[in-house]
Amino acid sequence: MYKSITLTAFAAVFALAAITGNAEVTGNTHKVAAQVHQGQGLVNKIYVDSEKINISHEAIKSLEWPKMTMDFKVQDKAVLAGIKPGMKVNFELAKFADGYRITKIVPAR
Repeated sequence: MYKSITLTAFAAVFALAAITGNAEVTGNTHKVAAQVHQGQGLVNKIYVDSEKINISHEAIKSLEWPKMTMDFKVQDKAVLAGIKPGMKVNFELAKFADGYRITKIVPAR
């Protein structure tokens, strides 16, 4: 029974790796790495209570997204520390069950 569950888990990891192109399997630990996308843009508004930020961003080629303005959830509101409206930023996005979230954001240099 346990062999069947383990093989099913490995099959699921490898199927996801085939779809996303990203997977790391170590011993009995199964870890699927999320693909990270890079973005650049201008912060318009920060919604601290709802953990969202509105950014006018440049095209994100890895997602085939054109230049646009949109709200993003942040993975952790702590990433918003030091970020203010009017600031040019570089940010990283990863896909979660409820959509894309910003996992890292820093002022552009």
